[in-house]
Amino acid sequence: MNSSLLFNIGLLWGMLFLTNIPAYLLGLKFEGNVPNKRLWFEPPGFVIPIVWVFLFLMLAYLRYKLVIGNEHDMATMILVLAFICASYPYYTLGLEKLTQISALKFGLGGNILVILTALWVGVEISGFSANLSYLIYPIVIWTFFASMIILGQLRILKS
Repeated sequence: MNSSLLFNIGLLWGMLFLTNIPAYLLGLKFEGNVPNKRLWFEPPGFVIPIVWVFLFLMLAYLRYKLVIGNEHDMATMILVLAFICASYPYYTLGLEKLTQISALKFGLGGNILVILTALWVGVEISGFSANLSYLIYPIVIWTFFASMIILGQLRILKS
């Protein structure tokens, strides 16, 4: 395994972009809300990919530290978590196209999967380094925040 920080940044960002570009080309796009139905705490759509770029940068740094610490199994767990996060358009918008069930419902389920996986990875890494495990928790916090947005949007649709 390559232990270069730049390699790990390229690997994780590559995973993020190369997973999401085909989704866009397949027509899996988030349409967004009309302004009057936007939740008061919901960020503009362009903020979400920017946040994920930074979160994947943190995952790359974490994976780098795990690789140089010879924790290759944990480094692989980072790749699994990153793949689950990056494939979000497929298990939300893709499943909506296939089933005609709201992407919001699939998104909520996906967010629960991301949160549980991130917590599991964080606990596993804490056995190696408590300080490094803290790099996982921004994903948990951001995904929880995104889940609150989804719940708010579902409530708007219900009314």
